[in-house]
Amino acid sequence: MKKRRQGTPQKTHGKPSRRGGIKRRRQAAQRVVEALDRLKDRAVAVRGRPRGEGRQAGEGRPGEPAAGERRGRERNGRGVTYLTIRGNEELFGKLCRDDFSYLMAQRIAAPAAVREILLPQSVVGRAQSGHGWFVDEFGGPLCFREATFDRVLTELERPWPDLRSDRVRARRSALVERVRDHVLARLDTATMGLETTDGPLLGAEFLAGREVDTAAFLKGLVLAGFMDEEGHRRMAHNWHRRAFDGELYELGGGEIRIVDVARFEQTGIVDPGQQAWDDAALRELEQLGVVMPLESTGDYPWPRYDQAYFRRRLGEGVCDDLALIRIGAEHGFDAFLGAFVMDALDTYDKHLLSYTSKGSDQALAEEIQERWRERTGRPLASGEEILDLVWFAAKNNAPRTSLSSSHRRFLQTEAGAREPTLLHHWSFLQGRPLADIKLGFARVPAREFYEIAHHRLKAAAFPSTAPSFHTPIDS
Repeated sequence: MKKRRQGTPQKTHGKPSRRGGIKRRRQAAQRVVEALDRLKDRAVAVRGRPRGEGRQAGEGRPGEPAAGERRGRERNGRGVTYLTIRGNEELFGKLCRDDFSYLMAQRIAAPAAVREILLPQSVVGRAQSGHGWFVDEFGGPLCFREATFDRVLTELERPWPDLRSDRVRARRSALVERVRDHVLARLDTATMGLETTDGPLLGAEFLAGREVDTAAFLKGLVLAGFMDEEGHRRMAHNWHRRAFDGELYELGGGEIRIVDVARFEQTGIVDPGQQAWDDAALRELEQLGVVMPLESTGDYPWPRYDQAYFRRRLGEGVCDDLALIRIGAEHGFDAFLGAFVMDALDTYDKHLLSYTSKGSDQALAEEIQERWRERTGRPLASGEEILDLVWFAAKNNAPRTSLSSSHRRFLQTEAGAREPTLLHHWSFLQGRPLADIKLGFARVPAREFYEIAHHRLKAAAFPSTAPSFHTPIDS
């Protein structure tokens, strides 16, 4: 066998070198790793911790406390304690079960079968923020920032087997599909009942036996369905640059995106809603197969896929309470109920058995809008109406508010109130005496909020009666 002359390349006879193929694959893999590392750096920056902190229990350097141990806990100026679930499983499980039991006992206008698939979502938020039962012996918040819907259900499933994650998701999916099928089957009717053979839509007790004007109800659905869409948020801020008081204001926003769970976890991103993501960063995630394109079609099944909120612009968003009040003031009670139903779909859409790009709520709004346009030659809700609604309800418009009630809060009768918060808002629009209560997660005094709503309605040229209050009743 002849020795190959030094420096002379070996002939390949048209076949690729196996060694070269391996090298190219390694280089491609290295590029993916480097991209993931960049995303991990971004995720760490979002969380505000130096690189290397926040490791799981048992992964610290020799001599360092594990992340979940008492001596490794972080505190800020308000005495908030951040804990990992790992190393604190027993505590986390007990707090989840206690918090869920407490919420189930509240006055919520829905049957137990609906409450038990809605309220785990509330437990997740309270676990992440250190509210409700997630406090220490001194009342200081205990925050489990990595708490997820499925992790909470793992704890709730122990005493309540029907709360297994796949079963809860299936029941939520059925609730969403029931609303969608009911509405789309009645687009051409003059009136629409809000009850099926299974009961009122979404289990909301105050919808039982209710008959609505179809066009008005659909109007509320469409307005609320487009209100949270990032493109409309951005256009609204460009359309209305100043608040009611003439000052500049900020309007934040973001997108719910479908993610490949395994690849998303590899990025190290914990909360993509903490910092604004630009188009380039999201494109990179799409190219890596972490995030699915917005225009993609078809369903993405859980558990391979899930959803995550990516913030696109910093700043406060929209107050759902004010949005519903504006819709009610302009279009009446039936539209007010339509907006409530769409807001509920947005809540349930977060945790389903399969996902649709842009979300089931926006997909329904788009289908209603398109079918109405085909039938009448015009949109049910104009672009200007949507932009005006977003501007009116922006938290940073004037007067400013921090309130934005969740679907659970809309259904709940607060201590001292005579009716659920949603109907309490309608009582305000009707000029009836109101309960002097606290509203929403932020516990905003009703006197403060309804004064804000009154001033905004007047600024937008809607008739409004100054709020009056009766003495609170015992809860």
